[in-house]
Amino acid sequence: MNTPKQEPMDPASVRDLMAAAQKQIQVRQQELNFKTPVAPQQRSINVQRLAELNSRIANTMGQLFQASQDERERPIHVKIDKEGRTIDTRTGEILQMQSRMPTLKANIRAQKREVFKQEFSKATQSTAYDMGIDDNGLHFDARLGMRPTLRNRRQLAFNARGKYEEIANRMRAKSKLEKLQQEISQIAKKTGIAVENKITVIQPKKFFSETEVPDIEWWDYVILQQSSYAAVSIGTSVETMLHGITKLVEHPTQLKPPSEPTKPILLPVLLTKREQKKLRRQNRAEVLKEQQEKIRLGLIPPPEPKVKISNLMRVLCSDAVQDPTKIEQYVRNQMAKRLKTHEEANAARKLSAEQLREKKSKRLEEDTSTGVHVAIYRVKNLDDQARRFKVETNCKQLHMTGCVVLCKDINVVAVEGGPKQQKKFRRLMLQRIKWNTPQKGQVTNQDDDDHDEQTQDINKCVLLWEGTVKDRSFGEMKFKNCPTENFAREYFRRHGVEHYWDIAHNDFVLDSSVD
Repeated sequence: MNTPKQEPMDPASVRDLMAAAQKQIQVRQQELNFKTPVAPQQRSINVQRLAELNSRIANTMGQLFQASQDERERPIHVKIDKEGRTIDTRTGEILQMQSRMPTLKANIRAQKREVFKQEFSKATQSTAYDMGIDDNGLHFDARLGMRPTLRNRRQLAFNARGKYEEIANRMRAKSKLEKLQQEISQIAKKTGIAVENKITVIQPKKFFSETEVPDIEWWDYVILQQSSYAAVSIGTSVETMLHGITKLVEHPTQLKPPSEPTKPILLPVLLTKREQKKLRRQNRAEVLKEQQEKIRLGLIPPPEPKVKISNLMRVLCSDAVQDPTKIEQYVRNQMAKRLKTHEEANAARKLSAEQLREKKSKRLEEDTSTGVHVAIYRVKNLDDQARRFKVETNCKQLHMTGCVVLCKDINVVAVEGGPKQQKKFRRLMLQRIKWNTPQKGQVTNQDDDDHDEQTQDINKCVLLWEGTVKDRSFGEMKFKNCPTENFAREYFRRHGVEHYWDIAHNDFVLDSSVD
């Protein structure tokens, strides 16, 4: 599509068109109340006024503002003196450098903590001054002071170099020493050289020498009250030093021995069978005579005749002939009544299960107030649970106290009780329990004679000591596993009877040396 070409406009028409457009704009501005822009001449006047105002301010303030602005623009040359202060090289003034603010939270917390401490110290000082407390803090009460809520952090402590190496070397040396001691003991056990030496080691140590002579004997010290015999010179009279010595003889009060009972013991009267029957017959005759007297006086009704099938005709006579069936029923009812009364009397006298148990336990219990009988046994092997159960159960059933200490080949059984209880328990340990029999699951070859001889010496129980002590040292029967001999001796020492272990250990050492 071809557009028609526009003809160029002449200058007059262009001028008229522009005048019409400006006139239209002015009319539109008047309608909108639009302010006319500032003329270029007015703008130049405003610029001149601003310049005059700036010059006036500069003249008033001097050249200070301009100089500071120039100084800010160019860098300052500084140096650090011997004291570490920052100094301007041109003016020689000391500059205050702005401190760097921490950015890490740990540094911020530390800074806050320091500020808080300073404020807290100032607050406590002012409070102490108001309350009249001196600088030494004599009247200060720590309970009233404020404490910071911050928690003190533990410092990191490092171990010294070679600490654990030293501990390891110590442990290695200890293990080597134990191994060497074990080898020496095995060699000595085979040769039998150090048996007597080992017995002396286990004995308690003596802290004094028998050959040492004291400065003064204890019995003389009570009288003389001197530290040595040298204080008693030859010229001085000894009578002046004696205290509490008179011509009178003091007889101590006689006390009964602890083994004797407080109450007198009455011996029971033993009767023969014939005497027992005679005594029972006399007692029954007296009871029957008393009952007959009461019947004659009318206090109780006479009893019915005791009728049985065998004496029916002799007791009832003609009544039995007149009505035999009725009389037979009467006799049988009377027999049943007598049987019922007899059974009820037996049931009333019969003890209950609890009473019977109490009676048996009372019969087994013994009075140990005058003395306690103690027995010590040594068993070579006590690993079988069945044998442990027998020892523990019998000890509890006999109401005995004691302990069983298990330590390698030295198993010590210590029991406390009365003489009858010890007799029953001794029979259990030495006769009833078969210590040489193999345990359950252990295979034995009966055809091999050598093996039989070895099995006879596998296990055994030996009674080491029997005696009497004043009080009991143990409670209910318990089993104590001790890994070493020192542990076992310490266990007996805590109960005050460490000599029990010495007896068992000496017997074991002697027995092993003989073998």
